[in-house]
Amino acid sequence: MASSVPNGHGAATATGEGGTPPPPPPSSSSSLVFLGTGCSSAVPNARCLIQPPDPPCAVCSQSLSVAPELNPNYRCNTSLLIDYCQDENAHKYILIDVGKTFREQVLRWFVHHKIPCVDSIILTHEHADAILGLDDVRIVQSFSPTNDIEPTPIYLSQFAMDSIAQKFPYLVRKKLKEGEEVRRVAQLDWRVIESDLQIPFVTSGLEFVPLPVIHGEDYICLGFLFGRKSKVAYISDVSWFPPSTEHAISKSGGGQLDLLILDCLSRTLDAVKRICPKRALLIGMTDEMDHHKDNETLEEWSRREGIDVQLARDGSRVYIDLCNTSLLIDYCQDEVTHKYILIDVGKTFREQIILTHEHADAILGLDDVRIVQPFSPTNDIEPTPIYLSQFAMNSIAQKFPYLVRKKLKEGEEVRRVAQLDWRVIESDLQKPFVTSGLEFVPLPVIHGEDYVCLGFLFGRKSKVAYISDVSRFPPSTEHAISKSGEGQLDLLILDCLYRTLDAVKRICPKRALLIGMTHEMDHHKDNETLEEWSRREGIDVQLARDGLRVYIDL
Repeated sequence: MASSVPNGHGAATATGEGGTPPPPPPSSSSSLVFLGTGCSSAVPNARCLIQPPDPPCAVCSQSLSVAPELNPNYRCNTSLLIDYCQDENAHKYILIDVGKTFREQVLRWFVHHKIPCVDSIILTHEHADAILGLDDVRIVQSFSPTNDIEPTPIYLSQFAMDSIAQKFPYLVRKKLKEGEEVRRVAQLDWRVIESDLQIPFVTSGLEFVPLPVIHGEDYICLGFLFGRKSKVAYISDVSWFPPSTEHAISKSGGGQLDLLILDCLSRTLDAVKRICPKRALLIGMTDEMDHHKDNETLEEWSRREGIDVQLARDGSRVYIDLCNTSLLIDYCQDEVTHKYILIDVGKTFREQIILTHEHADAILGLDDVRIVQPFSPTNDIEPTPIYLSQFAMNSIAQKFPYLVRKKLKEGEEVRRVAQLDWRVIESDLQKPFVTSGLEFVPLPVIHGEDYVCLGFLFGRKSKVAYISDVSRFPPSTEHAISKSGEGQLDLLILDCLYRTLDAVKRICPKRALLIGMTHEMDHHKDNETLEEWSRREGIDVQLARDGLRVYIDL
């Protein structure tokens, strides 16, 4: 690479020289587990051991004396496990690719990182190093003697689907033939996706944007873009990027990535420079790459170019914030009556719900609203009112048709789904609405270039404004919440961006709490800086934190 990464051998890894990757920290973090970082033939290359070259291959020979879990040059087929933590106790495990070494990866890294199961699978393409472990998916599924288990959703292109149907017909067939005995095979729910940047899909609560790239001469392989607070692109097999894909993931195009996970080839560093992520981890290495020596070389390149690039290693775990912003209002109307109003659905809900917009970080928990509703075997329960704009309503009707449909079709069985009473509101300051006895004034703001998102003004005794996603304020909205306009806010809850403090100075609330932080913000350090700013400007400003409860008289 350098444009090529040179060969070599020696640098300490992030997990310690020669040691195994550390066990997981607190259960409240999302993370990425590298189950495999090697090429299709894996490393060591068996040929180097059974027909040793002269001189012997140093990288492959190392496998004879160092245990795989201690050897960063021991590499299984490329695969990534996303441990998506939606709240403190709710983890979903999303697997990208199931190659020839899948069983070995489960035994080594699922056990080490205490991964109990796989909730969904995504396939990049249908080559052997991405699919030949599909038969072994059964080992991470629940056991039933009749194989009557919930199938694991698996997302793939139509081309991959057609190929797999030929290779694994018994995994694709839906029903047993008459008289055929039940076989213990993986139960999979095949879901075909489009190889299109404009058609994202959602699995296990996380949105993925397909990133079509060219693998080889003209073979289309998929990478994936995911994460709201932190943007991650995963591209495991690529020879070159179509312009639309490169634009979507580059700093000069769709916005800078927090992490790029990229195939390690001769032109990879050229691509990293063009895309310009904050950090890049390389995968798909052959036995020509030595983890220690080449990471030393990459460290020099990183200092020179200002982009942190390293070779990944099997078993490494990267902690990253993929989650969303949400607010629960506990409105106490009298001494004993509480009403719970949720703004945006990340994973905690109650009696009333208000949506700011229809992006993934505001709505993808809707399916799980059922877990906080009363249980009825017939699903005959009082629906939860949910307030949203017409634009959001139209989008949600496409994404969640089963949550919007009012009646079952004839003969259709009752399904345990969230019961919601959809109530469309106007994106208009002059048209407030009331829910659970509390009045809300919609605050239209601009999110991105021209997308209208809603904030909300509420409270009589104390005035609170909640604005979770904003690039700029229309003059009428800023006037409604500013001290020099309609009167000083008691509390402003505001999206944390680089111009946020300028907005806080203009609006001049008594107190401001910032939300929507990326991993670039450190709660303790940045709150120390904000404390100095607050003393200087006379406005109390702090970063909020998950689980924080603020008592206020509404």
